[in-house]
Amino acid sequence: MGKALKKIEVAPPSENLFSSTSLKVQSTYTQELVIALCGPIGSPLKKVGGELKRILENRLGYECQVIKLSKLIEEKAGEADNSSSFDRTQDLINKGDDLRKVYGNSILADLAIAQIAYGREKDKQKTADKKIESRRICHIIDSIKNQEELEALKSVYRDMLYFMGIFSPLSSREHNLKNKGVVLAEVYQLIDRDSGEEMAHGQTVRDTFPLADFFLRVDSGSATQLKSKLDRFLNIIFGIDIPTPSADETAMYLAAAAAANSACMSRQVGAAITNKIGEVIAVGWNDVPKAGGNLYQYSPSDQNSENDKRCLHLADERCFNNIEKEEMTKQIAIALKENSLIQNDDQTKVMQVIQSSKIKDLIEFSRSIHAEMHAIIIGSQIAGDKIRGGKLYCTTYPCHACARHIIAAGIDEVYYIEPYRKSLAIKLHSDAITETESEIKKVRILSFDGVAPSRYLKLFTMKPNTRKESDGKKKYIDPKKALPLDEVTLSSLPALEGIVVKKLRDVKIINATIQ
Repeated sequence: MGKALKKIEVAPPSENLFSSTSLKVQSTYTQELVIALCGPIGSPLKKVGGELKRILENRLGYECQVIKLSKLIEEKAGEADNSSSFDRTQDLINKGDDLRKVYGNSILADLAIAQIAYGREKDKQKTADKKIESRRICHIIDSIKNQEELEALKSVYRDMLYFMGIFSPLSSREHNLKNKGVVLAEVYQLIDRDSGEEMAHGQTVRDTFPLADFFLRVDSGSATQLKSKLDRFLNIIFGIDIPTPSADETAMYLAAAAAANSACMSRQVGAAITNKIGEVIAVGWNDVPKAGGNLYQYSPSDQNSENDKRCLHLADERCFNNIEKEEMTKQIAIALKENSLIQNDDQTKVMQVIQSSKIKDLIEFSRSIHAEMHAIIIGSQIAGDKIRGGKLYCTTYPCHACARHIIAAGIDEVYYIEPYRKSLAIKLHSDAITETESEIKKVRILSFDGVAPSRYLKLFTMKPNTRKESDGKKKYIDPKKALPLDEVTLSSLPALEGIVVKKLRDVKIINATIQ
């Protein structure tokens, strides 16, 4: 028999050691928010930012800091030309483009991050132990114009960043710009330039806007309507009053989910159709139709895709639309040469010119049926005439081919997220389609309003034990003490911001005090 083991006396650990890991980590969370605004020029971003600030300060007890990227442009590139509103806007765009070209496309967002970091450092110095503490503060960034600016903010602030897309109809934006003294010819020049410049370091609002977490359509409605929408947005991100999705948000979420089915190599598009009372009756996506009805889809019983004849599985593995446009370009060049309109040496150059013309926008030769058409076919099969008077939700603005099917199906309203430059829907069907909300006798194509599909589950999924007390009563949440649904640990924020600050110091655009 071996010796008996000696009993080891262990002192009981302090109560703090029994704290769960999650609680320890949660104790480092900050209540900070970053809300970045984006919208086509002429949209009321300043008005929205001001109302957000007022609600956050008065109702939720937040301190708000508005960071205007136009001010940062002037601080680093010199004061803009104030000869006129048009000249000032053009000069600010030029200076912003120049800064991106020299320092990288995310430079304006980087400077905003540095300003936030500087404010946190100043607050730290005020504390007795010189430690970073959670701050009930919201940084409102006005406004994002380039995708890399958004990516920089997301890489640092993650889920505590909310990106808001603000949209007003063209007529409202024209009116707002004219009120600033911009004449009509200049209005369109600014709108075109703001929408998307043909260079990586330019403004790309058209491509950046669809990435928003929350879309806000602001037309000629009252200030009360704007306040109501912003109150709801804040209720959602703070979990106040058990917010639930609207029928519009659910339909667009289903449209976005349907888009994931698509194997189209150009873009994934999804659509959903609701009847007059908001019930979803069909979804659709863009992909190649198959014999016997419906579209090709992945099947577990066909894992090698032997029976899947979509473009990516065919011999060329190329989009047929591209193939046909290339062939058309060659035929035009050959015809020009045969008719002695160009020399042999000019043929390659002529083909390049043709390929860069509106021929590149042709969509007629794709094998895929479009999402809207797919949804209309399925909806007609399932619900018959119930499709008439309904609404169609599409992740992308409808093309002109789909527009005529939408009109013929009797759909009343269309909501979209992503613009589509190639669409001639309004040009070809102005008698039946409008983008003006008040024209109720036509099919209205309107920008989507509400929580983006990308945030739908995150914002509307209930966390355990957050809605009722032990006795079954609804929990009351004091808005001034409400916490954001997504918080970030203070342990990581200074380190991530520090990477950006060091980058700015290295290129000598800021000094050691982050001016």
